[in-house]
Amino acid sequence: MSNDRLTHTPAPIVPGIADSVRVKAGELLFISGQVGFEEDGSVPDSFERAIELTYGELERALTAGGASYDDLVRVNVYITHLDQEKLGIFRRTRDAIVKVPEPSASTVIGVYSLYNGATIEIDAIAAV
Repeated sequence: MSNDRLTHTPAPIVPGIADSVRVKAGELLFISGQVGFEEDGSVPDSFERAIELTYGELERALTAGGASYDDLVRVNVYITHLDQEKLGIFRRTRDAIVKVPEPSASTVIGVYSLYNGATIEIDAIAAV
């Protein structure tokens, strides 16, 4: 299902990403930084697992606010010690989880450290 309040403008150079997203008037949901830890509170052993758990937390927050991945307008992703290998793992894993016809505008930012040793954090804005 798509959100008719959103108009996605494709990026002119990089295929498969939104350059911008226009939102018609209405309510917005702001989701603060989500991180994914194992049930015992530990940092996942693999980066792929950390991505899966973090997107699980994002989906939980979206659902609690009456939204879904289809409603995302903007996503910021923070990854510790980002390099091309981690970026590739992130993109493949994200694409396997977030299956929407038009992805939101997004930015991936490399950072030195995150809360409690997390390797990835995501904050987002959704139109609900």
